[in-house]
Amino acid sequence: MPVSRHNGRESSKVLPDEVYFYLEKILESMGYPPAAARVYVFLMVSGTPMSISELARRTGLGKSTVATSLKLLEHDGLVYSYKKGRAKIYRARSALNKVLFFPTRILKEYIEPLESLLEPYAEGDERIKTLLEEIEEFKKITSEIIKVIEAYQS
Repeated sequence: MPVSRHNGRESSKVLPDEVYFYLEKILESMGYPPAAARVYVFLMVSGTPMSISELARRTGLGKSTVATSLKLLEHDGLVYSYKKGRAKIYRARSALNKVLFFPTRILKEYIEPLESLLEPYAEGDERIKTLLEEIEEFKKITSEIIKVIEAYQS
């Protein structure tokens, strides 16, 4: 059974486990393994730099799993590390931009090429027409999300 997510928390407000669940699912939907998602969420929510040993204790994962996860997260720029004495300490960077622009990446890498492939087959095929309509709706929603993000960043 995993270690409680609240162990060692300094804050007086304890976040419900559902917060961790949804944050982990967002990272998993971006292609991160569940262990890496868990490690990142613990680092991000705690706001406290941690060693591999501390992360292993707090997440309930093995040290080698934590180390592998941190290597991936550091490679992708979601965490950074520094030396503190003999220990290597890890800290989370914000993934908000990466999460918010995820639909844009999906649109560019997968949806638009799919749309181009399907268009020649739409004539006379209701399934394809419906799928293309759904793609158009996704593109509109994505465009609105980007506008809101850009307005927020201004």
